[in-house]
Amino acid sequence: MISIGRKLFEEVDMPLESKIVSEDPINKIAERESTWTAEIDGIDPFPSGKASGSGSSLIHSNGISISSWQGKFTTHSREVITFKGRDVNKNGKFIVLRTYFTDSLELSWINGLVCLVNGEFDSQDNVFRCEGYELM
Repeated sequence: MISIGRKLFEEVDMPLESKIVSEDPINKIAERESTWTAEIDGIDPFPSGKASGSGSSLIHSNGISISSWQGKFTTHSREVITFKGRDVNKNGKFIVLRTYFTDSLELSWINGLVCLVNGEFDSQDNVFRCEGYELM
């Protein structure tokens, strides 16, 4: 049984670049590489700051994409956190499993933290809006 813990943050991701790098017409799969920046509004004790990331997605003919992401998150107090994640996206709605790593002694509690992030694409503002929750 999966247990969702406290809400940790709200995040707005702004796409920078996205391009198809390969297509497999036989299996009807395309691979896309993307980059983005983010504003993260942390909920105590999770920090607030700015992030940037990149990753690749496999886009299937049924409209589902599965992606791998990584990036860096710099808190307002200039602490650096790296993250890695996997997501599934369908019809602009997505769910992400993300984990964090840092050398910061102050934020050492975040090492190995696993979050469940859910959100959707806001086509009016051309951003991805999401919320992160601690996965227990």
